[in-house]
Amino acid sequence: MKPGIGGLNLRNGVAVLLIAASSALIGCASDPPPPPDLVPEAAAAAITQLWSLEHMNHFKVTFHSDDLIECGVKNDLWKLVEVTDHSGNAWSTTYRLTEKGNKVVTAISLKESGRGHEILLKGPYRIEVNGITDGGQPGTKQVSFRWDIDWDKASDDLKACIPRFELSGSEVALFQLDNNNWRFASYLSPEEIVAPPAPDGQPAATPSLSSPLAH
Repeated sequence: MKPGIGGLNLRNGVAVLLIAASSALIGCASDPPPPPDLVPEAAAAAITQLWSLEHMNHFKVTFHSDDLIECGVKNDLWKLVEVTDHSGNAWSTTYRLTEKGNKVVTAISLKESGRGHEILLKGPYRIEVNGITDGGQPGTKQVSFRWDIDWDKASDDLKACIPRFELSGSEVALFQLDNNNWRFASYLSPEEIVAPPAPDGQPAATPSLSSPLAH
C-alpha cells in the first residue's frame, strides 16, 4: 500500500458525508413548515379585532315592537323627516337617525305598523365560536359562530329602546391561509357554506344563519 492512500480515502469519505449532510439540511430548510391549527380562541380574536375597527360588524336584526318608534324619538335616536324629489317637493316621510342615533346603530328601517322593524347594528358584541371545518378550497376554513350584543358594554341609549333578546344571530366566517397564518377573509352566505362530512349513515348538516349581514 502506498503511503497516504488511507488518509486520502478517509478525507474523501468525510467530504462525501459532509456534502450529503448539507444536502439533507438544505432539503429540510426548503420544506415549508406545516400550517398552524386554527383554534376557536384565535378565530374569535381575529373577528373581534376587525369589529374593534368597525369592520364587518354591521349585523341586521328584524323584530316587532309597538313602542320602538316613539321611544327612539323621545330619546333623540331618530326623527321623522320629509323625503323630497329633485325639485324639493315632499312626497313621503321616513324615520332617520339623528347624530346621537348614528353613534348607537348603523342604519334603521322602521315601520309605522310596528311589524318588521329593521336595525343595522354596530356592536359591541360577544362571540362564541361553535365549529371550525375545512372550506371548499385548499387552505381555507369555515368558522361558525354565534354573536350577541355585549349588554354590559352597550350604551344606555341602545338599551333604552331596543330589546336585548332580539340582538343576537349566527354567522359563518371564511378564513384563508396567508403566509402560513390564518386570516379572516369574509362572511359566507348560506349557499356558499360547505357542509362538513357527516357520520356514516347520517345526512350532512349545514350551519344555519339566523341573521343576515349587510356587506
